[in-house]
Amino acid sequence: MRIKKTFTKIKLKEQTYILPCGQSIADHCTGITLNETGELLWEGMKKGYDTEKLLHLLKKEYALGDDMEEELIRDIAIFQRNLLTEGIAETMEPEDYGWTPLPFSAGPLHIIYKGPQMLYDKYFRQFKSNQIKQADLTIQICCLPPCFLKNGTVLVRTDELILMETEEEYLFLFPKFSVLSEMHVSKDGAQAVLYCDGKLIEKQMDDIFHAIRFAVLVTASEKGLFFLHSASLLYREKAWLFSGKSGTGKSTHTSLWKKEFQVELINGDLNMIGIKDGTAWVYGQPWCGTSGICTEKNFPLGGIIFLKQAKENICETPEIPEKLLAIVQRLISPTWDKKLLERNISFAEQLEKLCPVWRLSCTADKEAAIIMKKEVDKHMLL
Repeated sequence: MRIKKTFTKIKLKEQTYILPCGQSIADHCTGITLNETGELLWEGMKKGYDTEKLLHLLKKEYALGDDMEEELIRDIAIFQRNLLTEGIAETMEPEDYGWTPLPFSAGPLHIIYKGPQMLYDKYFRQFKSNQIKQADLTIQICCLPPCFLKNGTVLVRTDELILMETEEEYLFLFPKFSVLSEMHVSKDGAQAVLYCDGKLIEKQMDDIFHAIRFAVLVTASEKGLFFLHSASLLYREKAWLFSGKSGTGKSTHTSLWKKEFQVELINGDLNMIGIKDGTAWVYGQPWCGTSGICTEKNFPLGGIIFLKQAKENICETPEIPEKLLAIVQRLISPTWDKKLLERNISFAEQLEKLCPVWRLSCTADKEAAIIMKKEVDKHMLL
């Protein structure tokens, strides 16, 4: 439990009060009066003391023996409960909203989903797992608005998303999602709480599914996993990723391969990549844009092809800086600050050493797929 920064201790004459400021005033918080013991506990909590340390503080201040511990612990609990009730403090533990835990996997990530069964069945059942302990991420749906509105430093602001940062959390607000007011994601990626309108969930599940992806991106980044905007296919037991700006023909090109060479398509829009024991892997996960093409299977990464529309088909190997820039620019993993950007760059540098990266200037004809396949086959013989 911790004290919110929007409350402060002041003295008026001889009386001590805890009064709100900023957002807490907007939330209609009124504050409380503190006696001498309350002041002592307040100062201890401001320093981050847990119950054991608060107990020691009271025993030392009032020279009390062990026989008073039970009563003191009860008094501490009452004081903390009052702070929570008045919105002055907040617990750092995730709340339990009563949903049955439903596990699923996104590559090596173990995720616990707590929310409506219908949403799990539609998006995550294909990825069902039996790993219910030691989850990397717990996703909780809350069908109530947050008790108190949180604020933070604005990192990103668009028509569709406002992203703010506090010391421990990312706060996502979705102005165009009527079903979802906001989502809180811990910075370590371990917890995500989505505050939804329960009456709209069934009709607007896609918006919730889209929002959950942001939480998974945070968790994945913390675990050394990164998402590349790309379509992928399976050829010679490896995954081959085709990336480029929207409209450059990722789906068209992978469809040509499927038609001409009867390959299996892996994902139509987004691929999770990680490095394990010196090998780059493409991991199955549920997010695939509007393509509907995804798999729960994992494959070693064969290579990455960056597409560029052209009047003729030419495959080239870019210089290393160009390769790195292309990878970094197509990653959709978080780059909300310099640290996160540097993390993405570091991953791109590792990835470039482990797989070939090509640039394919191409048409929408089958000749483009034929030329690219020849390059892949040539590489596989090396």
